Amino acid sequence: MTELEIKIILADSISNQYPDYIMGIEFPFQFGERRADLALLNDMELTSFEIKSATDRTTRLGYQLASYRSYFDYCYVVCEESNLKEIRANTPKPIGILIASKKGIKHIRKSYKFRSHDKESLCSTLSVSFLRSKSSLKKIKSKHELCKHISSKNHVETIRNWSRLDFKERYETASKLVKLEKGKTINADDILTLTKKSPSNLFRRTS
Repeated sequence: MTELEIKIILADSISNQYPDYIMGIEFPFQFGERRADLALLNDMELTSFEIKSATDRTTRLGYQLASYRSYFDYCYVVCEESNLKEIRANTPKPIGILIASKKGIKHIRKSYKFRSHDKESLCSTLSVSFLRSKSSLKKIKSKHELCKHISSKNHVETIRNWSRLDFKERYETASKLVKLEKGKTINADDILTLTKKSPSNLFRRTS
């Protein structure tokens, strides 16, 4: 299957399992250097999903998953039956594993909950204007420097909460729109809606 096909199956499964979901596709974090294929906010906890189709390489999987653990509360690798053995071999035990097929999503291994988050990574998804509002040093211009300063002055739980609220604000409207427009299943247009930056107001798609 293609990555898009797996995204549709995964997003549809999540939409059925979590009616109040807030979901983002290709969510950028770690100063935009990394992107989660799909991210789910549920009860103010953020779960990432890294998709590895049968044709994807797994040589960088360890590095990718380490960055996920520094930002997200839970992490899953989503693969196909044909590359499950390879994924198992390259995925640390704390990371969950799911299998995607035309029949839906099958749970293979549950993710641990990650608590050792990196404060600068959490800060990296916050806007510069927000970071400046939390900084007492108005002369700092670089976002990296702002994140470093904010991280030195605030507890990890405070910054984690800011990041989750920011995700909610970013994707809540788009998620509501998808719920409003959704047919029997999530489709490619819904995936596109969840990939874009959320509009400020809710409106229906037009053909």
